[in-house]
Amino acid sequence: MSEKIVIIHSESIISNYHKPGENVKGINIPSSVIAVNRTLNESGYRSVTLSLTPPLSQAEAALKKLDADIVFNLFRGFDGWPESAAAITMYLENLDLCFTGCPSKPHRICENQDMVKKYLRAHSIPTPDWQVVYPGSSTKFNLNFPCLVKPVRRLASPGLTAKSVVNNYQDLKTQVEYIWQAFRQYSIIEEFQPGKEFRGLVTGNWYLKVFLLEEVIYSLPTARSGTLSNSTKQTRKYEDFTGSCEISPAAIKPALKNDIEELMKESFKVLGCRGYASIDIRLTPEGGLFVTDINPNMDILLNGWDWFHKEPPSDAYNDFIDDLLYLAKEYKEFTDWRKHKQRLDNRKSGSI
Repeated sequence: MSEKIVIIHSESIISNYHKPGENVKGINIPSSVIAVNRTLNESGYRSVTLSLTPPLSQAEAALKKLDADIVFNLFRGFDGWPESAAAITMYLENLDLCFTGCPSKPHRICENQDMVKKYLRAHSIPTPDWQVVYPGSSTKFNLNFPCLVKPVRRLASPGLTAKSVVNNYQDLKTQVEYIWQAFRQYSIIEEFQPGKEFRGLVTGNWYLKVFLLEEVIYSLPTARSGTLSNSTKQTRKYEDFTGSCEISPAAIKPALKNDIEELMKESFKVLGCRGYASIDIRLTPEGGLFVTDINPNMDILLNGWDWFHKEPPSDAYNDFIDDLLYLAKEYKEFTDWRKHKQRLDNRKSGSI
């Protein structure tokens, strides 16, 4: 009999975590669910979907009743509470379920961009200089313009707009105040790195590969160029950044491609990712590479990957889904073996 897979996901709602013009996260989730469910059914799996609803205790009760060989984790957080994604993933771990995607650790780290940067910097992975500020504290600002201003607690790109790249102190203060008023969050400010931007989809547990590498090409007025808003990334509609485009795969020399992919894979490992994650890297005109974003909970349909948008899903998309299932089972087998070995070691030492 074929394996039974339960696809868990958030409700389809407009999230107040995103401000006007950015409320796309909740809307897009069903597209991923539909695409994954269709792909699984076409591949012969028995797949069903489960929408998790708050409160957290209710969602945990639903998970406790699951009858599944594999949980396909497409849960991206409750409305207004992105941190709940890590809580649900931790509960999947506590239930000892086989599930796709990253474990809870990278989810927790990536909820706080200050923590992400500290992890990267501690492991000598280049990332732009940064500092965290709140309204009234920006007088202690000590970075070089231009800078990118965004909410410190975030996944994906909420809060990114055409005004996020600032070139002077007054614009910086205005953007910090906007983030405080709109999101009730401190701002993380990082030195904006001009140059080329690359986005990679990294997959694996121990053996890692960059499943797809894109170069984001900007053809915009200087004052508005250099970053994509959340709505642009999620919907691929360029109302905010008309003229930008994404090329897949990145047309770059093999040596540079290798350097970028190795940096992406090292970042993936440092944060404890497994399964899959998306990673953004900047290449400066001087040839420097900087990791600018890591998302362990990306939308695997509407996240800017060109070949994910073909109807029906392309062979590459089907291969990707198959990879995620294999990686989930591989990791579960490893954790089961590790627990069994620990029990044996405990018996030998007389601790149980």
